[in-house]
Amino acid sequence: MLLLVVGPDEAGSRVDRLLGRALSPHFSRSYLSALLDQGTITVDESRVKPSFRVAAGARVAGELGRAADTLPRPEALDLEILHSDDAVIVVNKPTDIVIHPGSGAKTGTLVNGLLHIFPEIAVVGRAERPGIVHRLDKDTTGVMVVARTNEAARSLVNQFKAKAVEKRYTALVWGELPFDTDWIDLDLGPDPKRPQARAVVASGADGSQPASTYYEVVERFGLGTQVDVSPKTGRTHQIRVHLEHLGFPVIGDKQYGHNARVAFQRWAAAQDPKPILSRQALHARRITFTHPTTGERVTHEAPLPADMVDLIKRLKASTG
Repeated sequence: MLLLVVGPDEAGSRVDRLLGRALSPHFSRSYLSALLDQGTITVDESRVKPSFRVAAGARVAGELGRAADTLPRPEALDLEILHSDDAVIVVNKPTDIVIHPGSGAKTGTLVNGLLHIFPEIAVVGRAERPGIVHRLDKDTTGVMVVARTNEAARSLVNQFKAKAVEKRYTALVWGELPFDTDWIDLDLGPDPKRPQARAVVASGADGSQPASTYYEVVERFGLGTQVDVSPKTGRTHQIRVHLEHLGFPVIGDKQYGHNARVAFQRWAAAQDPKPILSRQALHARRITFTHPTTGERVTHEAPLPADMVDLIKRLKASTG
């Protein structure tokens, strides 16, 4: 907790600069400005802007949270912002980037890049993953919504829990699915042979979770199929595990579908030039949710990335 009484020498100072001088290097000025914007830190119990100039004797107080050296740091990353307003940010997540710092990545995450553009999200939600209300796998691209305020975060988290957020994915799978549309209702749980992986398990087994996925075939290419996928539950690796269990794993998936991966690598090696896809061909294409401020249903889409567009062209060419 912070309690700072402004002395005569600091009278007339901007409150963000006053805090920056008093708390450096443990708390960054951008983080402290975000606390002021959110009203977490106040001046004489009133919410003020970071540019507010304080008078002698004013009481600057509030909850500081964790020191800056334990929190994600802003980094200038090449991120495509599809939309932003006072409540939400919609970003097109690139491939080969994790969502937030953790044991596998300390820097270069989506959160680091977002903090550089939107420093105010530093105080939204959990300190180590500010603004994050859902995730995509490291090698999955596409549209994500990020909360810009704590009120928006609460609204979005509740919508995800209530399954009120609609998500649509484009997947390229190895082989030709037998049905044009189908539901996959199979429980998921830990893979007993691979601790980091998931697997289809019997209902009621230890750690099992109900999981439901709907797909529609978009186009068949002989070697593969383009499908539109809608997960009705949000289990870890759900789409990838469900499709792999049917025998039609996502092309390029390094974790699921070993035989299909080997077959794809052999096919890719014979192409001239080789396909550019180096990750799983899974893209979050569209998301629909209720806007936390306006109450309107809104939809945002991310265009298919270049590596998947390239792969589709090559699969079409192979069909003859």
